[in-house]
Amino acid sequence: MTKVKTPFYVVEEFVSPLACETIIDALNFTTCDVDKEGNPITTTRTNDTAQEVIYERLLLLLPELQGHYELIYKGTHPVEFEWCPEQSKGIGAHSENSSYLRGKWVRTQARDLTAVLFMSEYQETVPFEQDYEVYGGKLEFPQHNFGFNPTRGTLVVFPSAPHFINLTTPIHVGDLFQARFHIAAKTPYLYHPQKFPGNYTTWFKS
Repeated sequence: MTKVKTPFYVVEEFVSPLACETIIDALNFTTCDVDKEGNPITTTRTNDTAQEVIYERLLLLLPELQGHYELIYKGTHPVEFEWCPEQSKGIGAHSENSSYLRGKWVRTQARDLTAVLFMSEYQETVPFEQDYEVYGGKLEFPQHNFGFNPTRGTLVVFPSAPHFINLTTPIHVGDLFQARFHIAAKTPYLYHPQKFPGNYTTWFKS
């Protein structure tokens, strides 16, 4: 049977639960950002120590990513560490590399692939482990009618193009910790849907 090629490259156990804890401890998130009304909102930080943990593992993955997406790696943008605190609205729908200007999408960022590393674990039942579990925080792709619940240590890679507008759903219980980073190719990556036929029901049939 021919293996179905998906535009979502998913790596389970990209980092271990212990590595997730190490990264979160290094970030030392204490007080979250708030909006004008004082409501908690997503807090984003950078951290060299935490970033190195991810970069070390990414180097091993690069040959597979280049082959899968048929591109040549140029570099990686700094890792953005995101904390979506309890009762926050998550992250609104957006394109990772383009802005909608005058009725069309225009590439405004040198980003070709985007990766999200979950450092929290989705849980909707009790008992609930407050230290690392979260209820909410799903990474959704509205154009593809599906999404990923957070799984601690799992990396999700996808094209940064407007075909992959994404959002993070509101956080009901617990805190969502995740890392987001962007990869640049030597030649701007053009997403061709015909290279990835099907949809999430066939991409993730197994």
